Amino acid sequence: MTSTTSSLAPASEIQFDTVRTDSILPNPRGNPRKNIKQQDIDRLVESIIACRGILVPLVVFKGPRKGTYYLLDGERRLIAAKKLRLEKVPVNILPKVLEDDVNLATMFTIHMARVPWNAMARAMALNEYLELRPELEKDKLQLRKTTGMKLNEINNALLIRMFPKEIQLRAVFSEKPGGLEPSYLIELARVVEKAEDLRISARDSRTHVINAFLSKIERKLIGDPYQLKDLRNVLGNVSRKEAQEVFMKIIEDPEYGLKPLLLMYAGKVKGLRSLHIPAAKSSVSELWMSTKTQWNSLLISLLALKDAKLSPEDLKEIRKLFRQTRSAIKALI
Repeated sequence: MTSTTSSLAPASEIQFDTVRTDSILPNPRGNPRKNIKQQDIDRLVESIIACRGILVPLVVFKGPRKGTYYLLDGERRLIAAKKLRLEKVPVNILPKVLEDDVNLATMFTIHMARVPWNAMARAMALNEYLELRPELEKDKLQLRKTTGMKLNEINNALLIRMFPKEIQLRAVFSEKPGGLEPSYLIELARVVEKAEDLRISARDSRTHVINAFLSKIERKLIGDPYQLKDLRNVLGNVSRKEAQEVFMKIIEDPEYGLKPLLLMYAGKVKGLRSLHIPAAKSSVSELWMSTKTQWNSLLISLLALKDAKLSPEDLKEIRKLFRQTRSAIKALI
């Protein structure tokens, strides 16, 4: 099979020219970066003014009509040029029209050599590439060569395919209202995958499961991605029956957060990172904030247990913890 990179034009065939700004058309594959910030454009405009022109040429290839070009690299420079009403811009013209898969592969090569895309935008671009070259899905080595992505980034990209594109885009535009931190989607995808591997959740119920978790993330009932990582740890270290009960409780109870659940498993499952208390080198304010968070979570858990029928052993353990807490408070005051 001919590798993707062999289809790229040798540097000696690339032609430099200046062309009319309005002759450059958007890339037919779209812009994988997607999230172009206005502040970046404003800084670029200032730079172009200071340098009296665009120093780094845009990269284009031949368009559908004579004298037109498709943009391959330089969308921010093109936007800035239009804002400054520049009639012409410098370009490097590739000698032939690029097929869709080569188009995307070339954009990876250009951007990974300079400023990488947003992690979620890069993942979406990889999945677009795999739609065009599905035979490469299991060839991780070739994907690493083509995209410049690390193996864990490729695996994460494959994971986020379970989410509809509108949810993926919320992670691309994470800083905007309604945005999501990309790490939430990565960890949520791993939880969903774990639940399906354990057969406590079915693939045909994915949409319902994802929406239930996203609702909790939006309402801060899931406070950080580490809680999702810890949930996956819990599911993998209890019996299948218990894992199913835990999972269904989260899905079916819209007000049930992860913190009380994780506190219940703190003594049963090792390595719950979201319950980590900062080391002594942390500042006093950081330690105090962490302590308040832990206490609030404890109170929530105790309220949830109010009507439960606890065993005498459980009650004995609660009294012991109460005495330890009281002693710690006396030491403080």
